[in-house]
Amino acid sequence: MRLHGKGLSELEVLLALSKAAPLLADVDKAKSLLGQLKPYLLDSHAQAIRPSPFLQSIEPSPWEALTFNLTNAIFTIGIRHSSLHGEAFESLNGYLQNCFQSASSTPSPDTKIGTDDFVRAIGADHASVTAILSTSLLGFLRSVSMYCHFYTIPQRSHLLTLLRQILNDDFLVSVEGTFSSLRASEETPRSLQIWRTYARRYAASGRPLGAMLLQQSFMRVVQLCSSLQIFGVGQLQKMNTFEVLMSPQPLLADKHHPDGTLLTELMTEIANQKLILLGDGADYLQLGSAWQQRIAFSTKAYTLNTYLHCAIADEEVAEPESLMSCLEDVITDPVQMADDTLATVVLQSMAVVSKLSPAFATNFSRLLPRFIVQGSVKGEIIDIAARSLAYILQLLSHDSVITGLYSLGNVLSSSSTDRVAGASGAPNGTLGASHSTGRYGLHATGSSISLVLSGEEETTAVYGNIVRAIVGVANGCHDDKIIALALSILLQKLGRINMAVDNHIIREAARLAASGGALELKSLLKLYIRIGHDAAVQGNESLLAAVKGARMYLASVLHDSPLYPVYLTSLLESVISKGDVHESDSTHQADVELASREIGELLEPLATLVDGHVDLSGTEEDEDIVGLQREAWFNLVVHGITPKSKIGHQHVNELRTLALRSHALVAEDRADQFESDIELNTVLRRGMNAPHTAEQKSRLISMLPKCEMAIRSLSYPKVVFLLATYLVETFRANAGDCTHMLTYFLDPSLNGSAMENCMVAIADEVFSIFLSQTISTHHDDSSAHVVASQLAQMLTGCCHRIPRVQQIAYSCADRIISSLPSSLCQRSSLFALLELLSIMWMSCLDSETDEYDWKSRYISERGEIEVELSDNFELRKHTLNALYKRARYWVMSVINIAPLDVKGLLQVSTQLYEPYVKD
Repeated sequence: MRLHGKGLSELEVLLALSKAAPLLADVDKAKSLLGQLKPYLLDSHAQAIRPSPFLQSIEPSPWEALTFNLTNAIFTIGIRHSSLHGEAFESLNGYLQNCFQSASSTPSPDTKIGTDDFVRAIGADHASVTAILSTSLLGFLRSVSMYCHFYTIPQRSHLLTLLRQILNDDFLVSVEGTFSSLRASEETPRSLQIWRTYARRYAASGRPLGAMLLQQSFMRVVQLCSSLQIFGVGQLQKMNTFEVLMSPQPLLADKHHPDGTLLTELMTEIANQKLILLGDGADYLQLGSAWQQRIAFSTKAYTLNTYLHCAIADEEVAEPESLMSCLEDVITDPVQMADDTLATVVLQSMAVVSKLSPAFATNFSRLLPRFIVQGSVKGEIIDIAARSLAYILQLLSHDSVITGLYSLGNVLSSSSTDRVAGASGAPNGTLGASHSTGRYGLHATGSSISLVLSGEEETTAVYGNIVRAIVGVANGCHDDKIIALALSILLQKLGRINMAVDNHIIREAARLAASGGALELKSLLKLYIRIGHDAAVQGNESLLAAVKGARMYLASVLHDSPLYPVYLTSLLESVISKGDVHESDSTHQADVELASREIGELLEPLATLVDGHVDLSGTEEDEDIVGLQREAWFNLVVHGITPKSKIGHQHVNELRTLALRSHALVAEDRADQFESDIELNTVLRRGMNAPHTAEQKSRLISMLPKCEMAIRSLSYPKVVFLLATYLVETFRANAGDCTHMLTYFLDPSLNGSAMENCMVAIADEVFSIFLSQTISTHHDDSSAHVVASQLAQMLTGCCHRIPRVQQIAYSCADRIISSLPSSLCQRSSLFALLELLSIMWMSCLDSETDEYDWKSRYISERGEIEVELSDNFELRKHTLNALYKRARYWVMSVINIAPLDVKGLLQVSTQLYEPYVKD
């Protein structure tokens, strides 16, 4: 059955069959599908399709889509079923033979014919054949680029030879003339009107139809074939070619195949011809559209990669000297290096060629700094150039790396630097308001770099690239000493040029510190503190943004780094150190506001850091860090940062995140002490004067109006502590966690005092917020387990050795179960209640059976609970009786609502019963 004038429905059936090929596991079915698709592929290069408005839905054109999908299906069948590989290859080869015959029959008009007359000269029918053939070839080449590994080495030689014959000069001239005429001609034959539409669609997608697009697709195939000469397929699937070439792992391809040399020679010849062709047409390309130039540069990038791969495979066939000359020509041409794809290939190829032939490394080490300094390119290209330069300098020597860094750093110093710095009074490593431009001389490894700048904007762009390059070179060396040196070089340039460059240095220094050691990070963080303070005092928003950007970068990359504790400690200490006001009535309000603003600048980086951290090493349990967390919250309250304040309102999300990742603001190990942390903490005493005390008490009374009398009798540190507790725990309750509230009642300062009354009121407010938030918010099944786990922890608190903790836990458990009865219908909560009853009963039994070897710590693995009981056996019995009465009431109230759920869990519990473990 032949495809002749097929319609949309038939095309859709073919496309659907093609896409089903990967689903066929049976070889017989795959063979049947291959036999059905083969005739359609053979005719797809010249397939006539009936016009339909719905063809517009097939992207990018019906002919390319048809050939692409048919070829993909045949490739898939040949790869998955080795017995069908030969038949699949014959089908693909047959398609190419038909394309060759069709391309050979394409008329070749006189090259002097104008663009508008080209279609008229060859005829509308021949123009239509040319257009269909070229778009079909695009689909075929796109598919081949995905499945190059299908072909064996001899088959690749045959493939490239046949494609080269198809894409001969006459055919390419015909293709270019046809589509140029369609784009430029005002009068187009009716049969070709549809092709004007497709030409516009291709152009809009960045792929203008023409000879260069075919050459780009062809060279992509050649490049992939050349990569298979030196890489294994598995290597290319995991890493890009540059990463494979730079890695110390051996290349996996078989470079000693008997036909490998012939294929390498063929690809080298193709690459040489394309380079000559692209060089001859360079002037013409400058007159083309931006997309045409981009396709030409992409073609050149594929060609250079092909030659590089051939040089690695066989240096005698593809000489590295020729490639080096071509790379030098491209890197000195700003127009070509403005294309990201071509620039990336050239810069990476320099590093590979230096590895291949170390004699070229010295020359490249001169060219790359020139390009970095004199080229006006994007930051991403500078990063690639810096990585290549770092690799090349390491090939030379360790001293070359140091010299290269100093050479780039010297460009940041002008002849008038000393005068400008001296006039501003700003020493190296500090910020000043100096601005300078001019000509700079640099002598690095025997070369000189001159730089002429025409304005401040250009100065900022060029110097920003240099700063980024220094960072890239240092990071590329993976050496802490080199990173420390680069950091020192950059920080010495602060205040030497202009504020915009200073901002670049501040941000880029963070990239260095993130890859360096703890000492470098600590030094940089201290500098950020000083710079941030000066910027806040001066009201320099640009500088504040730079420091915050640097801190945010560090927070985003260090959350899972060994440097996490260093950065976390620094941020917490910075928050604590802000506004260390004295006990004086003369403290200026402006100083407090300045300190509040500086604290606000630290909240977002701090929240980002802790939010992304997964604590696998116990960092968050470190006593020093936990203590810093508490003092940070105390300092926030001292400076009036609450959700209702301006700073607090701006950073409410950050405060909520920090509250969730913070411990309770009291130490759990002080329950048996006579002195409370509240009485010993110096941060709680900051700003302790009459006006501040009245202000803080007024704020707390507005939050706890029922405790006004108790609050008025409290000291300043206790008021600040209660405000901080209210702030942290209400934030935590809003996020769905109320279990930390019990910890506060361990503090000895709460023993029957006004402080305890206020803490009970805070606990009541926290539980109310938690229940309100839980009930009003839409929850799924997972949230029910979260509430149940919260209830399980409260039930554990009902057995605590301190009676006042029990009272609060009973109160909360009562409120949760009465408001959310389903919380006790979960396995975690109900099993915890049953296990607690068993533990309490066994603990009372131990007092009679093992009087002199009593245990205080009991663990239940089934209920995942751990309880530390009092050594007072009377209290244990009282706790057991109270828990039993409440448990009976809770279970009976819930079983009336959900009898099947509760009875089912009770039955499972009896089946899984295991004795408790006492420690």
